[in-house]
Amino acid sequence: MKLERLTLRLLSENCYIYHNENTCVIFDPGSDYERIKEFILSKKLTVSFILLTHCHFDHVGAASDLKDFFKTKILCHKEDLYNLESANNSAKYYGLEPVKIPEIDAFVSDNEVIEFEGASIKVIHTPGHSTGSVCYYIEQDNILISGDTLFLESIGRTDFPTGSYEDIESSIRNKLYILPDDTVVYPGHGFHTTIKHEKLCNPFISI
Repeated sequence: MKLERLTLRLLSENCYIYHNENTCVIFDPGSDYERIKEFILSKKLTVSFILLTHCHFDHVGAASDLKDFFKTKILCHKEDLYNLESANNSAKYYGLEPVKIPEIDAFVSDNEVIEFEGASIKVIHTPGHSTGSVCYYIEQDNILISGDTLFLESIGRTDFPTGSYEDIESSIRNKLYILPDDTVVYPGHGFHTTIKHEKLCNPFISI
């Protein structure tokens, strides 16, 4: 399996494409529908499903069009529906155009394992940035898709609706820092890091 990153234009958000030679999973298609579509078509891939780490506007903007074009499904955590429904209020706050709100097809839950072409994608519910934030852990490839929970030497903002510093600290300490040190963390914005580096160097939550 291969993980590829597309950094999109809306708020420099990262969209990840996890794929083999035939099919893929899309994580957090926040904007740039045409760019994501053309990338997938250039690889001659089908789309098995779209996984959202959370439902802020900069992580869902291209999901609806991709769903319709590739005839696929969108999954997120149920507790983030509030943020989905109010996504364009946040976009307006930033002075940005509204995004197309996707229809969710199914919900993920903590510790659920999603099977994909022989790979196991584990759902880790990590409230804090939002109540329904999740990370996706692919043990066989040492990959963690962390959304806006954990960044390179930083953490997600907790001053948005449903955010909580106490929750994000607990999520990171008790659910992410217990992962193997060599796990590579791919965040929703910025560059990748590792669990070991964050445990040692993250100024917000270190061990």
